[in-house]
Amino acid sequence: MHRHRARKYLIPIPVALLAVLAVVGAALTFPGFGAKASAATAGSTLWSTQLKWDDNGTAWSEASFAALKAKGLSQAEIDMSWNTVEPARGSFTYAELDQEIANANAAGVHLVLIFWYSGWSGSPASWVTSHETTASGAQSATPAWWDPTDEPAYLTYVTDTVKHVAGEAGYGGSILDYGRLDSVWDSTVSGQVDGWAQADVNEFHNVYLPQTYSTIGAFNSANKTSYSSFSQVPAATPGQPLASVYQLFRLWSVQQVYGQLTADVRAVSASTPLYYYFGGHVGNFANYENVPEVFFGLAKKYDVTVIQDCSESTGIDLLFAALGRAYGVPVATEWTAPSDSTQLAAQAVQWIGNYPMMLPEGGGTDFFIHDGTQKDTVAFPIYTGWLANLKGLSGSYPQQPVAVYLDDSLAYGNTAGGALGAPENAIASLWDGYQAGFSVVTSEEVATGIVKLSQYRAVLPINGVDANLTAYQKAGGKLLTAGSQLAQYAPAYASLSNSGIVQVVPVVDAARTGAQLTLADINSGTAYNDPVTVNPTGLGLAAGTYHLVNAAGTAIPQVAVSGGICASASLSAASLSEWSVVAGAAPAGTPTPAGCGTGTAAK
Repeated sequence: MHRHRARKYLIPIPVALLAVLAVVGAALTFPGFGAKASAATAGSTLWSTQLKWDDNGTAWSEASFAALKAKGLSQAEIDMSWNTVEPARGSFTYAELDQEIANANAAGVHLVLIFWYSGWSGSPASWVTSHETTASGAQSATPAWWDPTDEPAYLTYVTDTVKHVAGEAGYGGSILDYGRLDSVWDSTVSGQVDGWAQADVNEFHNVYLPQTYSTIGAFNSANKTSYSSFSQVPAATPGQPLASVYQLFRLWSVQQVYGQLTADVRAVSASTPLYYYFGGHVGNFANYENVPEVFFGLAKKYDVTVIQDCSESTGIDLLFAALGRAYGVPVATEWTAPSDSTQLAAQAVQWIGNYPMMLPEGGGTDFFIHDGTQKDTVAFPIYTGWLANLKGLSGSYPQQPVAVYLDDSLAYGNTAGGALGAPENAIASLWDGYQAGFSVVTSEEVATGIVKLSQYRAVLPINGVDANLTAYQKAGGKLLTAGSQLAQYAPAYASLSNSGIVQVVPVVDAARTGAQLTLADINSGTAYNDPVTVNPTGLGLAAGTYHLVNAAGTAIPQVAVSGGICASASLSAASLSEWSVVAGAAPAGTPTPAGCGTGTAAK
């Protein structure tokens, strides 16, 4: 049995973040067209769906996996049951897991294991007895984060299990999680967050504070206090003095445990795919402490794909796509079904339609969850029916030298940082009306040198102006005050007659002489039968003449106009379509579509 080695603590926050993030690569020199890190390795791109641990007490059969294979899926994920695999501490039973991996392999599917510390059936194991505590003192069902017995037991369970299956032909990698589901410090107590178990407070006093400040005198000097020992420093709750100190401890804890877990797994499985789930929205960054830059820094270090599981949010997709490009880390997207069943089809279409944003760092897609409920009836066929199109994408989402700036320093203990309510909604709203290749840049990326604002002609703050933006402006950068100003510095790649009904997401080929366009009607009840104008300049294509073709390669009715190429789209509600931009003029006799006018001479 693998023995979890003694923890090797990384240097602490805030220095720890600077060190980890500094190694991930030099800052970009120009968005989209400079040198980049390698994309997803072979076999790590997810074309998958999630399954429960087993089929009502029986291992998933070969026929079950064959049915998924027939739909075009390359992998399936199972939610691991810690209690089944390790029914007693240190006693492992792999028979059912081995059978499921063998059955998947026989069907040509790779099985990806999802490990949970807490939050899914069978996790934690029944013999785990510690509990997290919320800021209000309520007991949570999640095991204590820093419990001296349960934390190393979980790391051993994950590492030993991966070591056992790593050589099996049907093994497709693992998704590593810790804390509550994929939201780290989230709590089972409604509306609260965990992090105040006695084991956590002990770690704060005995490890974090001494490593961060060395002496209590240094702590007092930094925080204007007069304590005589680290044990006197309060584990402050939100709103209390020194709350930011304890907040940074919780952030450090995420880095420490995820870093150790990933290092342990990589030690027994050097080349198989690994993934991190990232759950939650921007508003959760400061309370769950699941800030994305920590995950992307670790993902870069250990060759991990980040699965963004809020892909029903275009703003989150744009943020994570930009993070993936900046760090050179693959990003996969997962869709979580809405509570309103009437929106199932429209939201599934939007999730699928947004995926090209992730390229060139596209890590695949994951359908949550294939369990026979209504989303399977409505959305799963939409997903599997479009899989071939997703797999056929090649190139990059276009990038223009403009950016939207998100100050996320509040999640790093800066009490004066910009508000983190729901800025992703503002980003999505901006993109709906201005479908262009702008980047989303965070304050942490700038502070750590991952991204330099000087590469952008103009920057739009989304939640306030901080010192980074002030310095950018003083150095001659253009700081915008309204989204409408962005178009002065970078043209949209697509213009629509009615924003909010249809979206266009392109992928530009490496030579910049063509593009694949995914058109998605994202409304549950409204069709779109109106013009779409595609702008080759907004796509970043090389100078020349271009025309539009459909999925079969046939020129569609179109006309050259001052803003690009105008064509009429016909999409039913909640549907997808594919166009391509190809070099050369449209064939002679190509009809002019209604609504586009008479056009202009092609240039």
